[in-house]
Amino acid sequence: MAQVYFTVDADMQFRRTVGIRAQVKRAVMDVLEAALEISKLGTGNVSKDAPLIVRVGPCLVTYSLDVQQEAATLWGAEPVREAAASGQD
Repeated sequence: MAQVYFTVDADMQFRRTVGIRAQVKRAVMDVLEAALEISKLGTGNVSKDAPLIVRVGPCLVTYSLDVQQEAATLWGAEPVREAAASGQD
């Protein structure tokens, strides 16, 4: 069964915003499940050392996948910085 792990820092960050931890876990689990299905095709693999980023709500979440161990590790999150709309008053 696939697992999602949080580093201590990531766990503390996600506990600050109500509901974001579950959203992040589900989003990364979806990516992990897709990667596991792709790996069954034998068409390539994702390095477990490759940092990956996904946007979940107001956060950019950094994580890594270990397809062989069927696991994802969440490393942290940063708030999304929205570009200011230019020329709009």
